[in-house]
Amino acid sequence: MHKFLPFLLIAVWIQTVPAAAEALDQPLRAVIDVRSTHSDGKHGMRELAIMAQKRGIQVLAYTEHDRTGIRFGLEPAPQILGYTYERPSLYTTGLDAFFDGLKQVRSTIPKMTLFAGTESTPSYYWTGMPISGLSWDEITTKALKGLTLHEADRHFITLGIETPEQVEALPSYDLRNVRQHPWFSLAVWASLALLSVLLLLVFRRKRIPLLILLGSCAAFSFAWLDKAEIDPDVDFIESAREQGLFVVWTHPGTLSGVRSGSMDVQLSTLPYSLRAFQDPTADAFAAKYGDTDSNTVPGGLWDRYLMGYMKGEHERPIWAVAAGDFHFEGMANESLGNYPMDVWAGGRSPEVVLEAMKKGHMVAWHMPGDRNIGAKKLHLQDMTGTRLIPGDEKKVVSQVILHMELVDLTPSQTSAAPFSLKAEVVVDGKVVVRSQVSLQTPMQEILQLAPGPHVIRVRSGQMEANPFLVHVFSY
Repeated sequence: MHKFLPFLLIAVWIQTVPAAAEALDQPLRAVIDVRSTHSDGKHGMRELAIMAQKRGIQVLAYTEHDRTGIRFGLEPAPQILGYTYERPSLYTTGLDAFFDGLKQVRSTIPKMTLFAGTESTPSYYWTGMPISGLSWDEITTKALKGLTLHEADRHFITLGIETPEQVEALPSYDLRNVRQHPWFSLAVWASLALLSVLLLLVFRRKRIPLLILLGSCAAFSFAWLDKAEIDPDVDFIESAREQGLFVVWTHPGTLSGVRSGSMDVQLSTLPYSLRAFQDPTADAFAAKYGDTDSNTVPGGLWDRYLMGYMKGEHERPIWAVAAGDFHFEGMANESLGNYPMDVWAGGRSPEVVLEAMKKGHMVAWHMPGDRNIGAKKLHLQDMTGTRLIPGDEKKVVSQVILHMELVDLTPSQTSAAPFSLKAEVVVDGKVVVRSQVSLQTPMQEILQLAPGPHVIRVRSGQMEANPFLVHVFSY
C-alpha cells in the first residue's frame, strides 16, 4: 500500500489546488503606453478613461512624451548656438496643465486607477553633413537634408510620476545628453579660428577684438574636447529610480526605426535588445507590442538574463510588460486595449498597483480587437502549500503544480466564441510542456524539479507571463 501513497497524495493535491486558488484575487486589467492630447495623441484624458472603462480596463497609464525636441547645434553650447525643432510633448503643452487634467479625471472617474508617466528619449546623435546635395534655393527649406538622426526612437517608459518636478528632473526633459554632430562643430570652430587668424594678419589695428574671437574659438573647442562622456541610458535609469519610478524599455526589437522624418532628416533606430539585457538595465521591457522580436523565445535573451540573475550574476530580474504605443483609435489598425496586462495587486490605488508591477506580478497580452481574454488565475504551488504568483521568488520542494485559468473580459458579449491558447511551459529556457488552455479547460501541470534555482514561465503567441523564480530544497 505504501508504494501507492505518493500517487494518492498527488491526486488529493490536484483536487485541492482549485479550491486553494479561489483565495487568490483576480488580477486587474491594465493598459500602459497611452498618449493623450497633452503630447501627440488625438484623444483627451477623460475620453481615454471612458473608452478604457467600456472595454473592461481598470488601470490606465498616460505615458506622454516629456520632450520631443530635435536639436542641431554647435558643441559645447548647442542650446545657445543651435536650432531645436519641437513636436507636441509635455514640454510644449505644459506640465501644470497635464497634472491638473490628471487630477480632474481621477476625481470624475474614481473607479479607474489612473497613472501618470512619460515616454522619453534618453539621447540621440547625428551623422552626415547638412545641406549636402542642395542648391542654394533649397538651403533655406531643407537645411538639414543629408543628416541622419540615430536612436531618436529609442525610448523609455516611466510610471509613477505625480508632480511636474519629477518630469523636469529626467535628463530627457532638457536634452542634456543629446550628442551633437562632432565633425560639424569642429569644422565650424576651426573655420572661425582660421578666419580670425587671417583677419588678424590683415587688420592689425583690430587686433584686440580678433584676439577675443580667436580665444573664444579655442575655449569652446577645449570645452567640447574636455566634455565628460556620459552613458545616457544609465543616467536616465538612475535619475528615474532615484524618484521611485518604474522604468521600461519600449520596443527593444523595433523593426520600424529606419524611415524619413521631419525636415528631410533620416531617422535610424536599430534594435537595441542586447543593450536592454545588459546591466545596468531598466525594471522591465516591452514583450508584447506592435513589432515582433525574439527576446522572449525559449532560451532567448530574457531566459538567459533571468537564469543569470538566479545564479547571482545580476542585481535584479527584468520583467515583461505589454506596451502598444497607443495614439488614437484605428492607428495601424489598433484599438485601446489591444496590448493589456493582468496585474495581481493587493488594492486599486496607483501606489499599490505600481508596487505590484515593480515585483513583476503581471502577464502581458496581445489581444485582437474583438476579444478581451485574461488570466483569471495563474500560480505555482508545491506540496507544502507554498504558492507563487508571477514575479515571486521563493523556496519550494521538488514537486510543484502549475495552475492557469482564463476568463473572458469582453464587455457585452454578443457571442460565446471559443478561445484557446497553445501554451508552453518553459523551465530554464526549455519547453517542457505544451498544453491547450481554453475558457472551459484550465491548465494543471505537475513539474518535477531538480534541486537548485529554476526559472519557470508560461507563454503563447498571445501572452507572456512573468516568471516564477524558485529555489528547490536540496535534501
